[in-house]
Amino acid sequence: MTMRPFNILNLILISSAFSLLEAKSSNLGTSSDKAHAPQLAQGGRLFKIHCATCHGSEGKGVVGIAPSILNKDFLALASDEFIYKTISKGRPGTAMVARPDLSADDIEAIITYLRNSTSLPPDRIRVDNTLVFSGDKENGKPLFSKFCSACHGPHGEGYMLGLPGTGIGLPGFLEIASDDYIFQTLKQGRLGTPMQPFLGSTGLANLGKQEVYDLIAYMRHLGETYEERMVNTPVGPGNSKAGEIHYNINCAACHQSSGRGLVGLAPAIRNPDFLAIASDDFIRQTIDQGRAGTGMMARPDLAPQVVNDIIAYLRKDTDKNQIVHVDPTKQLFGDAIAGGDKFTRYCASCHGAKGEGYSANMPGPGIGLASFLDAASDDYIYQTLKRGRNGTPMRSFLGASGLANLSDTDAADIITHLRELGEITEAPANTGASDFE
Repeated sequence: MTMRPFNILNLILISSAFSLLEAKSSNLGTSSDKAHAPQLAQGGRLFKIHCATCHGSEGKGVVGIAPSILNKDFLALASDEFIYKTISKGRPGTAMVARPDLSADDIEAIITYLRNSTSLPPDRIRVDNTLVFSGDKENGKPLFSKFCSACHGPHGEGYMLGLPGTGIGLPGFLEIASDDYIFQTLKQGRLGTPMQPFLGSTGLANLGKQEVYDLIAYMRHLGETYEERMVNTPVGPGNSKAGEIHYNINCAACHQSSGRGLVGLAPAIRNPDFLAIASDDFIRQTIDQGRAGTGMMARPDLAPQVVNDIIAYLRKDTDKNQIVHVDPTKQLFGDAIAGGDKFTRYCASCHGAKGEGYSANMPGPGIGLASFLDAASDDYIYQTLKRGRNGTPMRSFLGASGLANLSDTDAADIITHLRELGEITEAPANTGASDFE
């Protein structure tokens, strides 16, 4: 075969073509990066507001509180849909509450931020969510006890028992995680966390495939029987030691480990003056129903015993002699117009012109929001104005010793004005701040 001589012109043309392709590819990448930049920036802001409090500013999580969501092995396995569902639906029974207040664009921006925040993007691992493995739950039970329960709890309760592992036996996780997702997690582990690989000769336990299938079958059984176990669990008096664990998991991120709160974010719920007038039922209602328009999300998923334990912990150091009787049926009627003038003078600088509170970047909670006013009786508000909150910016306003020497009539006027605010003030979009007052 006769070879044609290689023309230098051909070399120049080929070289030019490759240069053009490289330039086009480079320009496409730059254009894509520029298009991504606003979403990435938005995701970073939303992550800081809604996620970093529990998962940490670097997404590394806190053992016993929240998992590492910037872990490369997690991001390699978790699809965008998996993360989207976790954010939007939450994980009932854990501090990861459903976030219907976040729009689809908000959640997608957070996912974009997660995907672009690791220095070396993980190699994605294909997870087949259609696979359903055939396992024996009875064979899986002793395997779970031997290899999983020490970190995740005897029934996979996870953090709610003060354990370092997540709630892998809870329905909220199992409804989102496919069999293959769990299989791949056991195969891959989570580098940099206590969760090691368990499958095969290089795994911590050298489990075979069928053993993993049996484990998954038992986990599914735990999820299916969760509600039955909760219903059949007797509800007794609160246990402050257990309550401290539940508090740290579910409350401390906003209200701080001390319970002293953080000005502009969350009030002090271990404050003696708050606990003196807040009944157990008031606290239960606040936890169960939340505060619409604030970061205090409704938590009907918390078992009654868990709530009792949290209340016992809050009251652990309370002097019972300081408790004030608040009459929930008492109504105070005043002049709303006069109350508006007094509110503007004495309240608006901390709570906002319409009592929006934290959502308007004010240091005080949203006392003009319907969600607060639906829970707080007139007498509760009156006693708050009378007593104040020692150790916080909320001082006493009534009487000669009060900051403003207000009379009972003045208080009734302000309360009447607040009731009108509650009827007209629309709950703002959630800001991540909590209103537990």
